[in-house]
Amino acid sequence: MAEPAEQEFLRSIFLMEAWDTVAALDCAAATLARPEGVDELFVVTHRLKGAASLHGFPNIAELAAELEDALAGRPPDTRRLGALVGHLKHALDAAVNAPPAAVGVATPAPRADASLDPLRKELEAFFAGNADVIAYFLPEATEHLDGVTSALGALERGVDEADVARLFRAVHTLKGAAYVVGCVRVGEVAHRMEDVLVVAREGRRPLTPRAVETLFAAEGALRLMLGLPPDPRANVTDVVAGVRARLDALLDGVPVPAPAPPAAPFPEPVPALSSSLAALLSTPRPAPARAAPRRPPRQTIRVNLERLDSLMDLIGEMVIDRERVDQRLDEIDRVSAALLASRGRLAQCIADFERRQFDQRRPVPPAKPAAAATAGRSVSELFAELEFDRYDDSGIFARTVAEIAADIAELQSELTAVTRSLRDDMAHVHRITGALRSEIGRARLVPIGSLFGRFVRQGQAAARAAGKSVRFETRGEAVELDTAIIEQIVDPLLHLVQNTITHGIEAPDERRACGKEAAGTVTLSAAHEGGAVLVEVADDGRGIDPDLVRRRAVAQGFVPADAELDDDQTLDLIFLPGFSTASAVTTAAGRGVGMDVVRTNVRRLNGDVEVRSVVGEGTRFTLRLPLTLLVSEALMITVAEERLAVPLNAVQLVTTVRPEDVRPGPRGEAILVGEDLVDLVPLPTILGLERGPRRPRRPVLVVRGAGRTLAVEVDEILHKQEIVIKPLGEFLTGVGPYGGASVGADARVTLLLDPGALVETAARANAVTRAARRREAAAGEAPAPRRRVLLVDDSVSVRRFVGQMLEKAGFDVTTAGDGADAMARLAEAAFDVVVTDLEMPRVNGYELIDDVRRRPATRSLPVIVLTTRAGDKHVALAKSLGVQHYVTKPVEEHAFVTLVASLVPA
Repeated sequence: MAEPAEQEFLRSIFLMEAWDTVAALDCAAATLARPEGVDELFVVTHRLKGAASLHGFPNIAELAAELEDALAGRPPDTRRLGALVGHLKHALDAAVNAPPAAVGVATPAPRADASLDPLRKELEAFFAGNADVIAYFLPEATEHLDGVTSALGALERGVDEADVARLFRAVHTLKGAAYVVGCVRVGEVAHRMEDVLVVAREGRRPLTPRAVETLFAAEGALRLMLGLPPDPRANVTDVVAGVRARLDALLDGVPVPAPAPPAAPFPEPVPALSSSLAALLSTPRPAPARAAPRRPPRQTIRVNLERLDSLMDLIGEMVIDRERVDQRLDEIDRVSAALLASRGRLAQCIADFERRQFDQRRPVPPAKPAAAATAGRSVSELFAELEFDRYDDSGIFARTVAEIAADIAELQSELTAVTRSLRDDMAHVHRITGALRSEIGRARLVPIGSLFGRFVRQGQAAARAAGKSVRFETRGEAVELDTAIIEQIVDPLLHLVQNTITHGIEAPDERRACGKEAAGTVTLSAAHEGGAVLVEVADDGRGIDPDLVRRRAVAQGFVPADAELDDDQTLDLIFLPGFSTASAVTTAAGRGVGMDVVRTNVRRLNGDVEVRSVVGEGTRFTLRLPLTLLVSEALMITVAEERLAVPLNAVQLVTTVRPEDVRPGPRGEAILVGEDLVDLVPLPTILGLERGPRRPRRPVLVVRGAGRTLAVEVDEILHKQEIVIKPLGEFLTGVGPYGGASVGADARVTLLLDPGALVETAARANAVTRAARRREAAAGEAPAPRRRVLLVDDSVSVRRFVGQMLEKAGFDVTTAGDGADAMARLAEAAFDVVVTDLEMPRVNGYELIDDVRRRPATRSLPVIVLTTRAGDKHVALAKSLGVQHYVTKPVEEHAFVTLVASLVPA
């Protein structure tokens, strides 16, 4: 968590950029008069919405969303724009001295004017005075409401007694819990819902589609009251009053009134003042009283009691094994003490021997004259010559050393036995720790069905808004995923669901004309496959036409007109940033954002997303996700003396390839895997590393990513290992086909390959090579010179990383440290593209661009701005100098290389 000073600094930057957005919106009339004015304003409002959400200002984010809706009209509603800009100014004034809202706290968000919403004020007071209730009541209420959503979704497909009973239990339990904790208003709405269900179960009133719709509205009202999620624009009092009126009408048997149109989130606005930003900033602003921030509750999950019992059993075994290991350590201490005593005995024996034999201070006995063999000698001396064991100093020393050696040998045997037992005990401890890790990981798992219910509700709302009839089916709701993964796939899955409704499902009349049912079907399913979970979003709509995608990609400049793409590669283009097949720009489609975010977020989890489509039959998106993010299994390999890791769930086959196994394929070398011909590429070539000599038998990994299979040749396959994956950080994100890194026990950093990015990098390099060969064959002469790029940046790291990125794609890169250096390079040689930063010493990026545009030889030279400055003023100044491509760091490799390639003349 950031320090207070850092938070204040980031907040000041956000507010400064927000006021820049206000200045741009103040000039909306002039901007909208231009052909691209709507898109320019949409970009700044969209950026404001994301930044406000990130910095914890939900009210400003909601206003930005309203501005997006106003801009989506044809023509844009300028009166509404002016009113919203006025509210935005007031919100920014209030945000100057007010602390940002705690992100992620599921508490009712404050409204602009609480006096007009007494029920919201009452609920806020309840949660503020009962902070401990948030920790346990909101998670329980969320679970019950998910059950209500699931049961109502089933009732929409047909009334079943089991579903009615399940709905009744969820509502009844929620009512009781709300009354117990003192949240009376929530309990009253749940009580009304329960009364409706009691009447239905007794057969007095049928559950008609209008009744189910009313119960859906009541469920939404309960979520609004609990702030799940917060909606500062809604009037809780009016919403709850309308829902209760509809529930009372169901109980009384009178026609249910139609839901009232949503009230304007704010009172009738006054016309926006056309003041300049300087005057606006100089106006004195009242400093509201700073409220003491309430500490957000810690995140919690509900764990099954059986799993806790299993964890306690493992902990008990760990305690026993710890005692056994302690006993082994005591035995090692005893052996160590015995070895120390033996060493002392040996040292003492040697010291005694040296003292008796080599001490110069002892008198030396005189030599005896030679005499007869037995003359003058005692019997003991004669016996000593006959005895084999000598009892002189040498003999005693030799026997002592032999005894000590025997003791040491016995201790060595004991130490070996203790070590063997200790290894067995440690192996058992490793098994228990592995089981404990697995059980702890399982304790973090939650059923994915809780997400499906949310998507069904939001999908039905989107279908009604689009005038389409959609039936949702769910399968595999009991499949469990890690809580962290669940939280990060919410947005990708929600976008896919909305995408199927916007692009996939046809209108009822169109479906009937094609011989289909008027109601389309969207299927959400989950299933285990190996060590991964497959989550699928499928529809029976019109499908994705590869020819249409190919034409749009060529028209939008993503691929050249002569590109050779099969259907799978063509469908993969929908994940490119900025690509869209929508014929018109709306709030739901046409802006080219969404699918690239889906793939990016899924790959951040070391997963992958694939798409399969049949024209006229439907589309299926498949997300392959790991079970948990705690520890992952990887296959360790070496390439050019570098150690790398490959996610084990992406490896389909590990094999060795002989020269006779390699066959010619459509894109180079290939091998036969089963009945499929799979491209074979050397991994050093993809990574830009030095390739060593080929061996007779080459280790090969067959990996799957981005919906395709690729055989990768490596130098050596080491072993399987459990690793903890760490993110690379914002600066390195998108650089190379890497998904993260791990630090080993030897403190060595190991990069983790991203299979999807690896497959895409190989395909891109292959496409560049084949395009160069076609140009050479068409020219019928020497190879054409490489495309030249001038990269200008004062950061050595940026020049190195971006330069390597472009060189791998086949570009000839020349680097310059600042604008002055770049001017000298431009005077010496010709370039096809210039990529420049803005803030640099001596000559900055704007001055360099101005110099390029003034020179006749470089006036038409394409220029790409690559910078961290994303403010509207910076973009506007660059565009005024003729820059058409403005890219903010960090850069995504595939999109950036594609952009550079599109600007280079053939």
